Amino acid sequence: MSYLKSELSLQSTKKKTDYRHFIAGGIATSLTASICCLGPLALLVTGVSGAWMSNLMFLERYQPILITVTLLAFLLAGRSIFFETESLAESECCEEKGPGWKKSSIFAASSCLALVFISSEYWVLFLV
Repeated sequence: MSYLKSELSLQSTKKKTDYRHFIAGGIATSLTASICCLGPLALLVTGVSGAWMSNLMFLERYQPILITVTLLAFLLAGRSIFFETESLAESECCEEKGPGWKKSSIFAASSCLALVFISSEYWVLFLV
């Protein structure tokens, strides 16, 4: 009987989604989406120049897809941070737990960084 009860409790627990993968994916795709704008600027600032930098523009046609993937990754990260569901054992107390301040601040900082990368096409013109 106890074996059946432990088997049922293992089946009812949901695996917690790791939000860090979604945040890392969101930052990577937003950086890739902005490489056609920030790439040449960063290379010029470091002293690297040349006509080959126009080859970075080939990623511009994929920019809407990459922005969509970025937003989807941050949506999934926010869902796993703010709407996480944990099943409790019968003996545990049902306290409402909000997201930790570390998770929330990492999510906020990384989403702001991704927003800077995505919007770089519009504000980078004022730096040059």
